[in-house]
Amino acid sequence: MTIQKPVRGIFLDLGWTIFRPATGDWRITLKALEYINPQILGSIPQEQLNTAISKANEHLKNEVYKTEDEELERYTNYYKTMAEGLPEIHLTDEQAEIIAYDRVYNDANYVFFDHTKQTLESLKEKVTIGVISDTDPSIKRVLKNAGIYEYFDNMTLSFELGENKPNPGMFSHALDAMHLPATETVFVDDYEQNLDGASALGIQSVLVLSRTNSQASTRYLNIKKLSDLLLYL
Repeated sequence: MTIQKPVRGIFLDLGWTIFRPATGDWRITLKALEYINPQILGSIPQEQLNTAISKANEHLKNEVYKTEDEELERYTNYYKTMAEGLPEIHLTDEQAEIIAYDRVYNDANYVFFDHTKQTLESLKEKVTIGVISDTDPSIKRVLKNAGIYEYFDNMTLSFELGENKPNPGMFSHALDAMHLPATETVFVDDYEQNLDGASALGIQSVLVLSRTNSQASTRYLNIKKLSDLLLYL
């Protein structure tokens, strides 16, 4: 498999494409590990765990919101609700608030992959770069603090649209912002189902195998890291 040229625009996912969660889990942050024992969490019956997380996720449902204060409120309610459904972890409301604050405001929860900035610099010389990501308002601060925000020409972000990948609206918005034919663009993501959404609109799709449990695709080009994309452009 390869990429058909010309390619004039690249869309990048963010999580597990240019950075990963420091702990390996987006919700169990560095601060969360100070209050939640992973062994206790792992001993909870799966059905109970799934029910608690599902109820907590209601606070993070798709909707339009704009500020980090709103993001903090959403995650505070998330962790408090999780604590209610999982009394075994002994998480207090105060601790839930501390974890939520860390989730929103601690950039150390994001670990950028090696050579991310250099890869973006190289891509910028060849193509227009956009973002398509399910994320929160704080991500803009994280990217700015990392010194890479300026490399992106446009961004399609779930919290601004109130929907998530692989919803077609995400990809339509991205294409409109890029002002390029879908066939002249490429989307890089770590989930095959998200690539399906992009591919349905004609966007060339590439799977990045960055997660420890990643499985290669038989339908899309596979790369191990973002910098490998440069080999195909």
